Amino acid sequence: MCFDSFEQERFDDFEFIVLIPLPTRSMLFMISAHDSIAMYLAIEPQSLCFYVIAASKRKSEFSTEAGSKYLILGAFSSGILLFGYDRTTTDIY
Repeated sequence: MCFDSFEQERFDDFEFIVLIPLPTRSMLFMISAHDSIAMYLAIEPQSLCFYVIAASKRKSEFSTEAGSKYLILGAFSSGILLFGYDRTTTDIY
């Protein structure tokens, strides 16, 4: 079933051979994470692979737009997750 859809979509690129096992390993690392930074380090390679998969059709405008939007949203959420939101600096006394 999976190979039929690859033939229909013509996914003959080498990237898919690398991009499918890497998120799987990342998910396994995320399962074994014991703290927040390990969880963050497990999510990042997984999301980077998904950015590339979202923009995999090089000739399609929609695919390129989806990949770039996904990358910007991921960078924004990753920045918030890393740096957090400090409410004490925004409070007016």
